[in-house]
Amino acid sequence: MTVRKDKQTGLWLIDISGGVNPVTGKRRRHIKRGIKTRREAITLEPQLRIQKFGDSSKIKGITIDLLYTLTQEEDKNNHRRDTYLHTQEVYYRKHFMGYFENAKIDKLTPKDMEIFRQTLIKKNLEASTINRLMAQLSKLFNTAVKQGFRPDNPCLALRKLPESPKTINYWTLDEFNTFMSLFEIEEYPYQLFFKVAFSTGMRKGELLALTWEDVDFSRQTINVNKTLVRLPDGQMSFHPPKTKSGYRSITIHKSLTQELQAWRDKQKELLMPYCEDPNTLQLFQFIPEPLNEFRVKRAFDKVMSRTDKLKEIRIHDFRHSHVALLIENEESPYVIKERLGHKSIKTTYNTYGHLYPNRQKSLSDKLDGLF
Repeated sequence: MTVRKDKQTGLWLIDISGGVNPVTGKRRRHIKRGIKTRREAITLEPQLRIQKFGDSSKIKGITIDLLYTLTQEEDKNNHRRDTYLHTQEVYYRKHFMGYFENAKIDKLTPKDMEIFRQTLIKKNLEASTINRLMAQLSKLFNTAVKQGFRPDNPCLALRKLPESPKTINYWTLDEFNTFMSLFEIEEYPYQLFFKVAFSTGMRKGELLALTWEDVDFSRQTINVNKTLVRLPDGQMSFHPPKTKSGYRSITIHKSLTQELQAWRDKQKELLMPYCEDPNTLQLFQFIPEPLNEFRVKRAFDKVMSRTDKLKEIRIHDFRHSHVALLIENEESPYVIKERLGHKSIKTTYNTYGHLYPNRQKSLSDKLDGLF
């Protein structure tokens, strides 16, 4: 029997065959054990046949849940990040699972996709969010086409919704200096965290992932090669950058270099009893436990509570503040792209292009006297 009880464990197993491998000439077989109930095993069997052998003959009805399961399996095989998989799962459960639960997948049309998109619009979601959701839905239907469940992808007939330019929130240098003046002496490690953030434009996860091995004092550079992410189970983990351009070397000014050197010596005094190699400590760590995003956010909120003179920004907006400072000092978009680790210059222009009007005015003033 394909589905039977495992005599050794008392649980259920699935034992399926995929015929003969055309390359090796050997029988293709897959066994999955440890299934709690017979019903669960029977439900899982046709999915396994598709995943392992591309055999859809046992599928009686294509469901949105099956498409999601197959798509997730393909993403895992392609080594997509845990954080990406988690985001896709959240989107699926919140927006797709209930709506398409009883849908006949092979009968859905572009009109049905448009009706679904209207439900997202009525939820007052931003156009950019709706476009991302529709892209994920389209990915599910690509799986349906790939598996031969339907001839086409009904999402492809829909155009993206027009997206309004994002408003970039940032601090000027004067505002940042005001923020720096609000720290207490014992909060210095957090103060240094935000100084490096403002001076480099690094992301929060990149800053938290820094160790002293990433700092080259002789060249006055910080090497970005990893980021600290929070997994769905709440655990923190170091991950590589999302793209090759995320790996980068950022130059820092002399006084910041000296300040980091002084902090490294102080940190050794504080934490040497708790670690074997101080070079592996996080840059801003000041207690035996690792520094995480929650501690940084609490410290930020505490400092901001001491004033009502600064406009509210997010920690990520220190990245935008760094770019605004560079643009104010007439740095080229290419230099900004390299410091931020953008994959293309288009990303830089799309995000920060609206901060350049003053540069265009300066150019037009120069042309005014020429002809």
